Amino acid sequence: MKRILVTGKNSYIGTAFIQYAREHCPEAFRIDTVSMRGAAWQELDLSVYDAIFHVAGIAHADIGHAAESVKRQYYEVNTDLTLKAASLAKAAGVRQFVFMSSMIVYGGREHVCPDTVPSPSNFYGDSKWKADCGVRELADDDFRVAVLRPPMIYGKGSKGNYPVLAKMAKKLPVFPRVNNRRSVLYIENLCEFLCRILAEGRGGIFFPQNEETVSTGDLVKAIADCSGHRIRITPLLTPAVILGKHMPGKIGDMCRKAFGSSWYEPEMGGMEWGYQVADLKESVRRTEAPEDPRENLRDTPAESFAGESRGMPPEGGEPLVSVTTVTRNSEKTIARTIESVLNQTYTRLEYLIIDGLSGDGTVEIAESYRERFAARGIAYTIVSEADRGMYDAINKGIRLSHGDIIGNINSDDWYEPEAVEKAVRFMERTGCDYMYADLRMVKTDGTSFIKHAKLQKLATSRGWNHPTQFAGRKLHLQYPYKLESLHDDFDFFLKVRKSGLRIAVLNEPLANFTMEGISHERRLKAAVARGKCRYRIYRNNGYSRWYLLECVLIEGAKFVLHFI
Repeated sequence: MKRILVTGKNSYIGTAFIQYAREHCPEAFRIDTVSMRGAAWQELDLSVYDAIFHVAGIAHADIGHAAESVKRQYYEVNTDLTLKAASLAKAAGVRQFVFMSSMIVYGGREHVCPDTVPSPSNFYGDSKWKADCGVRELADDDFRVAVLRPPMIYGKGSKGNYPVLAKMAKKLPVFPRVNNRRSVLYIENLCEFLCRILAEGRGGIFFPQNEETVSTGDLVKAIADCSGHRIRITPLLTPAVILGKHMPGKIGDMCRKAFGSSWYEPEMGGMEWGYQVADLKESVRRTEAPEDPRENLRDTPAESFAGESRGMPPEGGEPLVSVTTVTRNSEKTIARTIESVLNQTYTRLEYLIIDGLSGDGTVEIAESYRERFAARGIAYTIVSEADRGMYDAINKGIRLSHGDIIGNINSDDWYEPEAVEKAVRFMERTGCDYMYADLRMVKTDGTSFIKHAKLQKLATSRGWNHPTQFAGRKLHLQYPYKLESLHDDFDFFLKVRKSGLRIAVLNEPLANFTMEGISHERRLKAAVARGKCRYRIYRNNGYSRWYLLECVLIEGAKFVLHFI
């Protein structure tokens, strides 16, 4: 577990990061905060920290009306204080320093590409740029410096330009359509990015941003739609905006600020790992959604976080169970899957559908169930966006979930009505960290048989049933799916076996499995590919070459079962 110090107590970004890490990476970080007001923070023993995340600073300056004393304060806080913190961190042996710079260092540039040289146009941007340069000069092999230059950051409780646009979106009947282009960054996407670079101890210059750029009109329309307000985005007002941009004084500044372009080349924000927790539509929905009374993160002092899981029930209470379903073009089967979750006897439940941009009616079918889930008091989330396959989608669902126990049911399979309740009671009774149960295998002709769950000394999937598994949240956070093959779930199972944590088996059928799809494709080429993949997973987890025989037998059994 890495120990992180966030400088800037009660800052928006710092608090959001702590809450996000507390929820999604409870085993990865222990996080403290410190106020940078006064000189007392300089007496803190920084040597106990692996990384400093420096967010203390002043933003949102009134550039045109600032007195010289105000300008000096920006340099004292944004520049001098930052360099002081970085110097003390380096001297104390801290390994990583993460600094929140800003896109403002590029001044009024509309389009920023990798070779664009920063050129601040005001004292706020210049104070950030001087700190940006200064902390990077301190970097060496033993002191990695990560500088982030994000565009406009938005999310629930954010400050700056977004709340102004949101206020207009909820009140105005019309809004100008201007074809400008802006890079923006949703706060949870930033937090996921931060978790990654802190976990890996990275240094360098980074440009975190949402995958898609957006026009001001499109952003306002998205906010209005989420708020239930009808607004018309019309080109009839565009001439007034164009005229306003050329006016001197405050009106001109506001028009240029609201309707000008300011965007990064999209590839500048790319990383080898994904950090897009939510796209524009979903992020605005989360930002504008009323507070969920079940979420009490904001009631917990940020500095008290020491890695506990958000999903843990209060003493004597029922655990929250998160169930995820990943989909893509599943309109023929998704309703049965959803119904099986909706009709669970256990109701301290949340359900997340992670869709990979289906081209059929999958999402529409899923959306049609919102009122029924709400009526039962079950939290219901639908995300539809591009992903890198099934296991990337499952990882995403886990990151977005809140439960202490997590299950996954695929979009062509379905639960028995008491599946979740039986799983929870079984985990409580046995004290296990991970469990799975019997599975009903349903063939294409409608007949079925029970595949009995077993926990054998020999590591094999013959007695293991993925659709029936339920695991403590910490396991999924510790062993995310690797995105390497169709059998990432089996790799997860083997890792759990080797972890030494308690595994238990329930000999009752909890789910129904449809024997179709690529996992049961009978072509010899497909069977050979699956066998090779499973064998590689065995070897990667330290198992002997004799497991090649088990891979051959499993594929042979699948072939035979189709003709029985």
